Amino acid sequence: MVAPRPRGALDTPSGRLIRERVRKLQLHHRILIGMVLGAAIGLPLNLVAEQGGVDVELVREVARVGEAVGRLFLRLLQMIVVPLIVASLVTGVTGLGDPRDLGRLGGWTFAYYGLTSLLAIVVGIVMTNLVEPGRGVALEALEAESQGQAVPDVVEGNRTLGQILWTQLTEMIPTNPVAATAEGDMLPIIFFSLLFGLFITFTGGEPGARLKTLFEDIFAVMMKMTMFVIELAPIGVFGFMLYAAAGSGLGAFIALGKYMITVVLALAVHALVTLPILLSLLARRSPLAFARAMWPALLTAFSTASSNATLPLTLTSIEERAGVSNRVSSFVLPLGATVNMDGTALYEAVAVLFIAQAFGADLTLAQQVIVAFTALLASVGAAGIPHAGTVMMVVVLEAVGLPATAVGLILAVDRVLDMARTSVNVWSDSTAAAVVARLDRVTATPDESGVS
Repeated sequence: MVAPRPRGALDTPSGRLIRERVRKLQLHHRILIGMVLGAAIGLPLNLVAEQGGVDVELVREVARVGEAVGRLFLRLLQMIVVPLIVASLVTGVTGLGDPRDLGRLGGWTFAYYGLTSLLAIVVGIVMTNLVEPGRGVALEALEAESQGQAVPDVVEGNRTLGQILWTQLTEMIPTNPVAATAEGDMLPIIFFSLLFGLFITFTGGEPGARLKTLFEDIFAVMMKMTMFVIELAPIGVFGFMLYAAAGSGLGAFIALGKYMITVVLALAVHALVTLPILLSLLARRSPLAFARAMWPALLTAFSTASSNATLPLTLTSIEERAGVSNRVSSFVLPLGATVNMDGTALYEAVAVLFIAQAFGADLTLAQQVIVAFTALLASVGAAGIPHAGTVMMVVVLEAVGLPATAVGLILAVDRVLDMARTSVNVWSDSTAAAVVARLDRVTATPDESGVS
């Protein structure tokens, strides 16, 4: 008589019920579970290692494994970003019909992006003046924690803000669109895709119709591929959270605790107060319902700290879950992921004021206005520049006469704050798409069919 095969825990009725419930969990629930598991494993390991209970090298190895898992997911996202954006932009432009609609969309988009970035900077400056995180901070402790935090070589170039912005403007026009596509250089890709879509519309006739259909088919295939990659998001998010939780020492968080709290509070005010008010007033949408729709993108942005890599999830979430048309989202979101950096602008303003306070420098109101203006321009100019956030922060520091090397004092906690500010960047892009969709619909003439 053959003995019955022992059943595993998941072969029991209760186990099958668990599997069924896991399958029914929505994507954002699974991503959240991945985040919590990564933090639940990484943080205790970090705490025990700080107290000497576990070999530090073992914890670092765990962090490296988590980063490797996360990087695999990130590469999959990066693999689909360029073809998805090209197909999405060309399809969106050709779907506009009248090319003048693109001008109206662009006008609303840039106006909203400028408004939210300025408001973010104001929130950051006000919060820093209220909390004063740099007052009485021990510079020796900061310098000790900044050891080994390399400031990028490009910082030493002493490029002015005007030079950086002019370079950004000229490099937006690709000398070789194929090379720009191969390198994933987003601004030139966006510029060429918009022009290509416009001239498909101008050409019209049979060639225009064939190309329009071709890009619509490519977009459909890319969306299918995107949905496949997105299903792997919980695993990638788990890896990145494990890396973030296990890889950062606690000393830096203690030395820079007040600074981190100030940045997080300012980001929270902008994300939970400023943007929801604009969303309610201008888009006439429930901020809570809209946030639930965008949750997968926001959680992924937090874990990957990359707006561009999160773009596929942002597009799918806003179109399939939030109900914004591809006509609007295909233009607003790729542009926003490249030039709209509310969280980065706010972070740079707070960081500069924190460094000024730490050095005992009292910035006048006029100097703080310079910080606000420079951070606003810097957040736009940051796109496409290596070590963009660090480089642009140096520009802001030099604008008010602070030492550029001081940026190294805060790099120890930059990864964690980068996660937070990237989520705010993506949230701002998403609200922009909803707002522009409504404003475009309201300002459209009766014979235009742009429905969002």
